[in-house]
Amino acid sequence: MIVLQFQVSELAEFLKYGISGLSAIAFILSFFLLNRESSRPRPRPEMLRSIRMFMALTLVLGLVAGIATILNPNSNPIPEKKTATPRKASLVSKIISPRKVWEVEVFFDASASPLAEQVAEELRNYKDYTVKMTSLTASRKRELKIKKSQIRHELIEKEVATQLQSRLDKILPQDVSLALKQITSSSPDYLSVFVCD
Repeated sequence: MIVLQFQVSELAEFLKYGISGLSAIAFILSFFLLNRESSRPRPRPEMLRSIRMFMALTLVLGLVAGIATILNPNSNPIPEKKTATPRKASLVSKIISPRKVWEVEVFFDASASPLAEQVAEELRNYKDYTVKMTSLTASRKRELKIKKSQIRHELIEKEVATQLQSRLDKILPQDVSLALKQITSSSPDYLSVFVCD
């Protein structure tokens, strides 16, 4: 005896094929009902009549699905995958194949200029970064809420920022450390380093 066991989620998968999938589900269910009823010692006549009616409805549904497919052969019953928005697509491509060269902008206080030069020089030794230096004005520092030396990064750039931090820790004086600060603004393939006095 064949025992048919289906998870509801497995049957629901057929629905992506539209009316043809619904017809397939109905065929499976009618077979299951008939199998279950015939395994009883004495099948109930009223139940057999109901199953026959259900099977007839299933056949009609199958015929409608077949005719619809014949009349409209160009329709694609499988739904097309939605394309990601440009922002999501760029995030996905960054996760799958991260860029090898990162733009690093070193912002510095005027009094911390020698240390910032040292940081920029160290980063230029690596092929992973292109480095740009920018002086940090007091108003810009307030606007960005910079209170200490730090590396700013997006969530998906944490690994790169951590690597950058460990590379710079080797050359920094003991009293200077670069904290990691996650930000929400988006600037692909870009990290900023703030060197403060």
